[in-house]
Amino acid sequence: MERKVFKDSIEITVTNELKLFIRSMAASYQFIFQQEKYDLVQRAMLIDLVDRNGVGLLANKFATSVTGEKLELSKEEIYLLYTMMELVCRSFLCDVGDDYKAIAMKVNKVTEDRFNEVRNLELKIAQTLIQQIRRDFIDDPDFEEVNDRIELLDH
Repeated sequence: MERKVFKDSIEITVTNELKLFIRSMAASYQFIFQQEKYDLVQRAMLIDLVDRNGVGLLANKFATSVTGEKLELSKEEIYLLYTMMELVCRSFLCDVGDDYKAIAMKVNKVTEDRFNEVRNLELKIAQTLIQQIRRDFIDDPDFEEVNDRIELLDH
């Protein structure tokens, strides 16, 4: 059987939209994974999926990057980005997401319709990125291990 070789890193072009998306996802992630009373949070921590420090560093890497330039992400950063998006999207579908919504609406002084509009856009962007990462790394054993741990949340 032929062994497929995977890149250790990828380059992406930084856009303002991507920077805003990563900042928003990382902020949601940081809030959600401070709420340890919720089942999703407890299970994700038990499975060792939560890396608040790593997500903070990744968000900072995007925040300090120059729009229009290439940004190199290691395979580990790609998998962290993937995990962050998966966990934030899943959180939107449970009780921790409801509490996050209430707080975000109050802090940002937005209506429920506006919050839902922004959240739906973020979900669409995340879905596109998640699908692309899956296509690019589906056969990588390291990715398979990350994906297997994420799938444990469904059990």
